Amino acid sequence: MKTKVISIIIILTMLIGALAGCSSSKGTAAPGTGTQNSSDVPTTISDPVDYGTDVTSAPAATDAPVQDITPDVTSEPATPTPEPTPTPEPTPTPEPTPTPTPVPTYKGSLEIPSDITDPIDKMEYIRSQLIANKDYYDSLDNYNNQTWCFKRVKDHSQSGTYESFKIADYNSCYVDENVTDDDKKIYLTFDCGYPSKNTEKILDILAAHNVKANFFVTKMYLEECQDYARRMVAEGHAVCNHTVSHVDLTNMSVEKIASEIIDVAEYFYEITGTEFAPYLRTPTGAYTKRLLTLINDCGYKTVFWSIAYGDYDKNNQPAPGYVTDHFATYHHNGAIALMHNDSSSNVNELDAVLTLLEEAGYRFALLNELDD
Repeated sequence: MKTKVISIIIILTMLIGALAGCSSSKGTAAPGTGTQNSSDVPTTISDPVDYGTDVTSAPAATDAPVQDITPDVTSEPATPTPEPTPTPEPTPTPEPTPTPTPVPTYKGSLEIPSDITDPIDKMEYIRSQLIANKDYYDSLDNYNNQTWCFKRVKDHSQSGTYESFKIADYNSCYVDENVTDDDKKIYLTFDCGYPSKNTEKILDILAAHNVKANFFVTKMYLEECQDYARRMVAEGHAVCNHTVSHVDLTNMSVEKIASEIIDVAEYFYEITGTEFAPYLRTPTGAYTKRLLTLINDCGYKTVFWSIAYGDYDKNNQPAPGYVTDHFATYHHNGAIALMHNDSSSNVNELDAVLTLLEEAGYRFALLNELDD
């Protein structure tokens, strides 16, 4: 009802305004015309109607205030809220540097437990220790691969060497450095790498002079010359290790070196009932720090030489008299002489060499005297 009343009021207001406009138009003279019509009644409008007002709006007293959105240009500009500083990504924790596995300091296969008494069991224990500690051996210097070489001198003093490191630090020797002038001695050593019937002749000559010598034998030799090996033992000679197959050991694996050294030792024990004397000569005289350490831990001293000549090639032997002359020129106290069992020159001149050295005041020693 109230709404209808308001609508009627609005309509009436609009009609009154329209009529007032018409009356005003009639009572006003157009420009250039005469006087007003006396019969028209002038209408006076004191306040013009504001057609811009929204007559449908609620009374002003009850209207919500209109928000002034005109910017206040006199005010200080608002300080912009700074962009938040991004939280830095955490620095990733670096992977820890792995601690290298320490190189084992194992050294001492000679320390065989006291409850291991059988010779074969001892050798197998040594083999197991070498293999178990192969990382230690493989960490050792194996780059100074050399073949033994020495300096000859003619004044009968001890020979010098061309060693690149001190072999004595690795339980090795090439001469007896502990000799005295009142006990002159020479060590005769025969390498028996390959079977040869010359061995029997050499043993006969040694027996005739009542001389003891030192024989380095391979398994290849022992397999065909078992009787000679037994005779060496029976006549008091030292029989020593010269490996299984007479090949360069320096670049072999620990397992292979162990087999080359231990297999021949076990075979010698099986055929003679006796262990090797604890001395080894490397094939061709090749050596490195790694190899000498392995040999030491197998229980052997490595023995090189201070007298040698070209007798190893049975098809290219020195001229007659050369061997005797060589000993006459280069003999010295504590000498370790390298000779080969398959050399015809040695067989032909051994008697003369022994006589020469005996007359020069030497005796012939076994290698165990190196450790006295």
